Amino acid sequence: MKKMIYVILILIAFVSCVDMDLAPESNLNPETFFQSTADADAAVIGVYAGFQHNDIYNQFSEVLQSQGTDDAEWGEGRSTQNLDKNALDKFQFNESTNLVYAVWNRHYSTINRANFTIENVQKMSLEMISESSQKRIIGEAKFLRGLAYFNLVRIYGGVPLILKETVSLEGLDVSRNTLEECYTQIINDLSDAETSLPDKKDIPADYLGRATKGAAKGLLAKVYLTQKNYQKVIEKTEEVMSMGYSLWNNYADNFDVEKENGKESIFEIQYKRNTPTVSGSYYSGYFRPPFLKINGWTGYGDNPVTKDHYDCYETGDLRKNVNIKLYNRSEYTNIPASIIFPCYVNKYQDLSVDASVGSSENNYPIIRYSDILLMRAEALNAINPGDKEAYNLLNTVRRRGFGKDMNETSEIDIPFGLTKDVFLDVILLERRKEFAFEGQRRFDLLRTNKLKEAMMKQNPTIGSVIEEKHYLLPIPITELDANKLMEQNPGW
Repeated sequence: MKKMIYVILILIAFVSCVDMDLAPESNLNPETFFQSTADADAAVIGVYAGFQHNDIYNQFSEVLQSQGTDDAEWGEGRSTQNLDKNALDKFQFNESTNLVYAVWNRHYSTINRANFTIENVQKMSLEMISESSQKRIIGEAKFLRGLAYFNLVRIYGGVPLILKETVSLEGLDVSRNTLEECYTQIINDLSDAETSLPDKKDIPADYLGRATKGAAKGLLAKVYLTQKNYQKVIEKTEEVMSMGYSLWNNYADNFDVEKENGKESIFEIQYKRNTPTVSGSYYSGYFRPPFLKINGWTGYGDNPVTKDHYDCYETGDLRKNVNIKLYNRSEYTNIPASIIFPCYVNKYQDLSVDASVGSSENNYPIIRYSDILLMRAEALNAINPGDKEAYNLLNTVRRRGFGKDMNETSEIDIPFGLTKDVFLDVILLERRKEFAFEGQRRFDLLRTNKLKEAMMKQNPTIGSVIEEKHYLLPIPITELDANKLMEQNPGW
């Protein structure tokens, strides 16, 4: 996608609105706009762009998924003036917290873009667009809508399912759908995408980064894992494993800006530095410490890494130095004395002289092939504890992490004979290291009901605050005030 010609998004004139962003986003006349494949492509690119926003994957994902877990904390001499980030970090958020509203609002804005695309591309005649292009673009929009709703249900629980473009200010009060209804729709969208999208190997280089059949299957596997439908996880991961993906020999290659969308990538959010029509990534600047100057600029030092995360790596695990870095005061003499444990995220770096604190090239991984292997291992263990394939899949990922031959047994292999529960804990630890600061930790702890346990181990002061209500964010007060049919989550 980075190499494709981006159609200026102003053609669609997307504007953020209030009330779940259900208000019409433009006065554009679809009947005069959707006249060609380029027009349809411009619409779906607008949906992708929604996920690039800070309130979804360009920052908020990590505020919630890492700072709201045992992996990162504003503590040990480090603090933030951003009250919202601190509230998420310390589980002091409520229905009035700005970020609680921002993620809700931005996801529904993106869903409305998807609805706009699906409805209008479906209406295009075959004189305007080929059948294959029409099918692909609708498939992409449905994949993205499914991803947006999957995020929403994991964050808020059952949410209103809005499946039509909002074209009027009338009738905007809507009630919440059940969790089961939401998952049914998510699976329907991803299943439609699965049948409509091309394989990654069949798309032109210009389209790398766009949703593919493998991405739909991989995301379906994650949906089924969240639902504990383990047999479906096994089926979907088997399908992905037959599609030609493979692990890089070097774990660090996944985060090399010159190797993005490579053989291990199944789906990632695209960013490009210094391009007016494509968002640049914040992650290089977001994570770089405020005392570390490279190419004339320092970073913000967000997601300060906990000692608990630092200590979770075994000796010899090469992922540790890729994911994080503990800075030495003798080398970095300008580290503030107040910082007790100067450890920071290290895996997203863009050292180009063209990069800046708010615009780098780093993509954000959503699904990598190692995720497919570990999801499958978890599902196999859930159905048949002691399954040999589950151990082999887990050890394949571990061997790569330690720089070993992935196809040969090694002294770092997890031995057979673990109980079902112990194997699950081993899988979760492996996922913690493999997907550190990739927006997975909190979701992993939530679906296994281990968030409070993990936080009590990392910081009992924070852990003791966590109640059952904290497993979902509250429905934002702005939405409750605007939508009289909306109900709040229990406990808020």
